[in-house]
Amino acid sequence: MSATLPTRSAHPEDTAERAARPARHLAALDGLRAVAVLLVLGYHADPDRFPGGFVGVDVFFVLSGFLITALILREMNEHGRVALRRFWARRIRRLAPALLVMVAVTSSITLAVGNDTGAGLRSQVIGALTWTSNWIQIHEGWSYADASVPPLLNHLWSLGIEEQFYLLWPVLILGLLTVARRAVAQRVVAVLALVSVGLMAFWYLTADPTRAYMGLDSHAFGLLLGATVALGTAPHLLRDGFAAAAEKVRYTALGAVGLVAIVVYALVVEWDSQVTFLGGLALVNLATVGLVLAAANPTPIARFLGWSPLRWVGERSYGIYLWHWPLIVFATRLMPAEHRVVAGWAAVLIAVPVAALSYRFVELPLRRDGARATLTRWAAQVRGDDRVYRARRARPLAIAGLAVLLTASTALWKAPSESDVEAALREGQRAVSASIEASDETPEASAPTEAPPPAPDACRAVDAHEAVSAFGDSVTVAVAPALLERRPGSSAVAVVGWQYGDVAAAVREAAAQDQLRPTVLIATGTNGEIDQADLDALVANELADRQVGLVAPYVPGRSWSDQSLAAARAVAEAHANVHLIDWNALASQHPEITGTDQVHPTGHGQGVFVDQVGQALAIC
Repeated sequence: MSATLPTRSAHPEDTAERAARPARHLAALDGLRAVAVLLVLGYHADPDRFPGGFVGVDVFFVLSGFLITALILREMNEHGRVALRRFWARRIRRLAPALLVMVAVTSSITLAVGNDTGAGLRSQVIGALTWTSNWIQIHEGWSYADASVPPLLNHLWSLGIEEQFYLLWPVLILGLLTVARRAVAQRVVAVLALVSVGLMAFWYLTADPTRAYMGLDSHAFGLLLGATVALGTAPHLLRDGFAAAAEKVRYTALGAVGLVAIVVYALVVEWDSQVTFLGGLALVNLATVGLVLAAANPTPIARFLGWSPLRWVGERSYGIYLWHWPLIVFATRLMPAEHRVVAGWAAVLIAVPVAALSYRFVELPLRRDGARATLTRWAAQVRGDDRVYRARRARPLAIAGLAVLLTASTALWKAPSESDVEAALREGQRAVSASIEASDETPEASAPTEAPPPAPDACRAVDAHEAVSAFGDSVTVAVAPALLERRPGSSAVAVVGWQYGDVAAAVREAAAQDQLRPTVLIATGTNGEIDQADLDALVANELADRQVGLVAPYVPGRSWSDQSLAAARAVAEAHANVHLIDWNALASQHPEITGTDQVHPTGHGQGVFVDQVGQALAIC
């Protein structure tokens, strides 16, 4: 199967393309791949220090769009057609073997590690093998930013977007070039990139961040911007040689600005920030275009990116990307939560040599020689010349391969559909929703009719069965079933992922509508810092005539843990009507009452949490 385009020899762009020198490997582009993967490693291993390191994926996208389009154009102009089957076969040969090995090995390891590392594995593997991980994650509702119990193959969403682009793009660009000249095609592709930017903002505002981030339609702008560069007249070695001296200065400046912008973004902007979805990520993709042009020409930026250690990492960047995330998941589940950063970097250090082995024995041979020649050579190496020696070499290899396949199959068969934390949050969210519906339908029935609220700042003991108004994040969601059962007539307003500001806004809204019970429970600080001044004002004003149970958050290993804990304790000490529920001390002393993420109470821990609430509120 191939696509043939009409010849337009009179057009100057076509004439220049036909005179293009043969494509050569650009060392600086390997260095750029290294920069991209290092940013991703930093984000996944130490997200507090590199909150915007996820931008490394977009650097990959821009570079991939540029290279794929440039190579399609070169083949089209040198041969007058593009062999689409060969194009797709090369992509599969480049990406599939290392992916299959990683999926099989890491699936097997879940049996040994346990701790819910295999939760949802079947759907993840289906997504990996069909390059649809992004859409499966959107359908399953997995949040990209959820660090509690992240899926083992969560990182393969980006491969899904790339492979879907590789499948569609050759057909689209060849069809576009059939009816329009390159200059027109470039403008059309630039408009498509702008549409994709708009779709990311649209889905963010109308759906959720994960849909906006992982959809091909809303995250294709980096790939399309790279394609726009390849379609343009900017010189690069893959097209028509080097830039002139004056242009080198301009590309050097663009590359320097782009590199600085990428690094600043990686150090400053968080994934769930509005900046990311409302144009910020698009701007940093645009900055990456300048860096790509600088890398594709003989500039000082290209010489820096061509530094041999960067090139070494860049050549193995695909394998590093494949292996680092599952190893981080394993490491963080095996080590205490307070050492999550150390565990993350340790996993990265292991991923590099593993990726080097993958590159040496899987990726490079298959890319260079093809699957048939590589498998034939492997078979010959196993057979050897001596029958005894052959048996000694073949047996361990065959046993190892069979063991991996069997354990991977067993892991898929035994894998639960969700983790214990996910199950607890699902049940908790159901209880929260039922509580809200009951309050909306019969608000008067849930209002307490006993004693009137105490005077401001007065403390009183709260009965163990007295109804409360609970507000919080995922911890409140997790304990909602036990809390609502133990304290009939209570209500709960909580959402997974809520920050302190969301919780405070919900409390103020309920206070304004006179929907607060005499006792209010607040559990926040799981996902970020607590605004101590605002919490103090909330207690002193909207909650002045209420008894307040304030939970001391337990989020080991998170950068905001100490601040949130200190804020909760300080506010509790400053107000007589605030009862501190020291969940932090209890959970840290009894790790068995929290789930695999060591944050959310599940099972027995939910009852312990509610008991702690009752004990704290009863003390005056």
